Order: sequence, then C-alpha cells, then structure tokens
Amino acid sequence: MSSSASGALPLGRAQSEARPWLGWAALALTLCIWAGFFISLRAGALAALPPAELALIRFGPAGLIFLPVLWRARNRLRAMSWRPALCIVVGAGLPYFLVASWGMRHAPVAEGATLIPGTLPLFTALLGAALHGRQALARWPALLCIAAGVATMLALHAGQGDRAQGYALFLLGSLMWSAYTLALREARLAPLEAAALISCVSLTLLAPWLLWQLGPGPLKLLQLDAGSLALQLALQGLGVGLVSTLSYSFAVARLGAQRSATAGALTPVLASLLALPLFGERPETLTLLGMLLVAAGVLWSQRTQR
Repeated sequence: MSSSASGALPLGRAQSEARPWLGWAALALTLCIWAGFFISLRAGALAALPPAELALIRFGPAGLIFLPVLWRARNRLRAMSWRPALCIVVGAGLPYFLVASWGMRHAPVAEGATLIPGTLPLFTALLGAALHGRQALARWPALLCIAAGVATMLALHAGQGDRAQGYALFLLGSLMWSAYTLALREARLAPLEAAALISCVSLTLLAPWLLWQLGPGPLKLLQLDAGSLALQLALQGLGVGLVSTLSYSFAVARLGAQRSATAGALTPVLASLLALPLFGERPETLTLLGMLLVAAGVLWSQRTQR
C-alpha cells in the first residue's frame, strides 16, 4: 500500500483504526450468534427434534446460498489434498453438528458452551504437537488451566452417566473443530470458500437421509410452531451458516486475530445468561469454577500467543 508524503497511515490501516467500533460490533454480533447456536441446539433437544432435522436447518439455506461460491472455487478445491478437505468437512460440517447436537441432549447449555469452544486451544495444541513437534505446547501453563477446568467439571458429575456422555460428546466435538482449524490453516482457503465447502457438502450428505425420512411420514420439523421454526432458521440457517462467517472475518480484519479469538471465552457467559430465563438452567458452584478456569485458560493462551 502507498501512503501520503506527510507520513499518514496507509489507507486500509487508517480506515481500520478510524472506526474500530465496526470491528467490535461485528465481534459482538458473532458472539451472540455463537451463544445462540448452543441455545438453539438445546431448544431442539428439549423439543425432541432429531439432530439430523436441525442439521437440515443449519446447512439447507447456507448450502443453497453458497452454491455459486463453491462453483467459482471448484478448481481451487479440486487441487486440495483429500486429507485437509476431509478434516474441514468432518470437523465443522455435518458430523460435528450431529455430535454437538447429541451432546446437548445430555447436558445443559452452559457446559456445552464451555467445553466445546473452551477446550479448542488445548486440543489444537495437542494435535499441533503430534503433527509438528513440541513447540505447539509452548503455552502449557494456559493449557493446564483449561485442563484443570475440564477436570473440575468432570469430577463434579463423575457418577452421572447421562451428563458424562454429554461431556464426552462435547470434548469430541472440540477435538473435531480443532482438526478443522489446523486443516483450514493448511488448506489456506478464504472464509467464503471454506463455508461453501462445509455447507454444500453437508447438505449433499443430508439429501439421502431426507429422501428416506420422507417415506414414513412428514418431518417433525414441520410440526414446530411458526415462532420456533423462524428462530431456528434465523439462528442456525442464517446466523451460524452465513452471518457469523462474515462477521468474524470482518472482526479479524479490523481488530486482529488474537483479540477476536478471545470472544470464544465469552460464549459460555452469554449462553448461560440466556439459558437461565429460557430453560431455567442454573449452573452449580463447581461447574461455575470449572467454567471460570476454562475461560481463564483461553484468555491466558491468547495473551501469551506470539
């Protein structure tokens, strides 16, 4: 970029610093959508809505909207190795969504919203160490803080099989998302290209199930009242599937990756506040302690990142 003779900031940087509130607004919108993702999964579970039908809401609109993007990027996607492509689709597409949905049937919103995004730095570091060496564990004090928070939550519910199953699914979902994160970094796809690959392939995988499901009778999704269906479409179909992808990318461009990444640590706070009036879910004291340890570890890991 060029700058003026008077030594002014480059145009892009000047625009970014002149209106930082736009970045914060985009980050706040992303955080609300992430919290709403867990709220909508819990609402679907309490309504006995099959996870695959929730997945249809999540990937149906996004898959259709992103289809032109997928077509334009077809040559670039064909040139990708199959391993990162598989990790991207499995780690952030239909398989991840089904795992998170099943987990939300066994545990409250606050715990899912803590364990999935909160353990991402831990699993990403462990996978990175396995693939690239021990330098990925350089932030081990912060990772230990996250692990201590998870251990606290697991110890609290050690004798509760149903809750433990939910925790296991949440941790598996976090591991899948970590694999997606590393694969996305390797593939170097643009945000829209990655979103198109995830949404369109996931919708394609859902198509045979949809045809089979329509045989016995109508989808349970159609039995939802208009308000619930509109909420699910707004949160999953448009919010998570489309808006959060664009808003988070905009926030990173305005505020930087390190500052934007700390938003994940605030997801369980907002999700818990929403779950209290909506579902009457009040976290226990030790659960709150575990959540605080996980959030502190995430914030610490971002602060110490170079």
